[in-house]
Amino acid sequence: MDYNLYNTIKILKKLSGSGNTVYISSGELAEELGVSQQTSSRFIIELADKKYIERTLQNRKQKITLLEPSLDLLYSELNQLNSILEMRQEFNLKGEIQSGLGEGKYYISQEGYMAQFLDKLGISPYPGTLNIKIFPEYENVLRRIRSADGIHIGGFKDKERTFGGVKCFSGRIDGTGAWLIFPERSNYTDIVEIISDKFLRKDLKLQDGDELNIRVALDH
Repeated sequence: MDYNLYNTIKILKKLSGSGNTVYISSGELAEELGVSQQTSSRFIIELADKKYIERTLQNRKQKITLLEPSLDLLYSELNQLNSILEMRQEFNLKGEIQSGLGEGKYYISQEGYMAQFLDKLGISPYPGTLNIKIFPEYENVLRRIRSADGIHIGGFKDKERTFGGVKCFSGRIDGTGAWLIFPERSNYTDIVEIISDKFLRKDLKLQDGDELNIRVALDH
């Protein structure tokens, strides 16, 4: 991404504080960026066209909201800096167990995935996923994890359809090893899917509605 656009995203995030929305005029933004008002307007228009922000005019100011691609970009940069500085990256996620739609078993059981899970993760997963709805107060932690590289599991094709790639992150639940998996090129969701070589619901005596703490490592 162009540095000027990236810097504009950073400034907008700084001004928005703990939220993702800021009310600002082109002149005020120009002053923050150290550029002309015309240039700041051009940056905003370009970011809106590329779906990094959403903007509406309100009186003499603009309401600018940072969209998912902007947040992913910022958290990705944060992860890269931590990696460069060799800072250990471990996080806690908390959420509530929910039943899925039963699709996890179908996808996890595909040979194209199973072979890569064994090769790259060192496990033959139980056929199914444990689904956790992450609590809102852990949303930024989840964004940071999702924006990291993880371990890549490549997509593939069979005779009937195409299966997309996923990325995986090592985790632990009550001392039991597990992997968080995220489909690539998917929209943001607060539902996390977890795989393990164990039947987690049975082994850990889990049921829908239980609160769960997951320790996640970005370093492998």
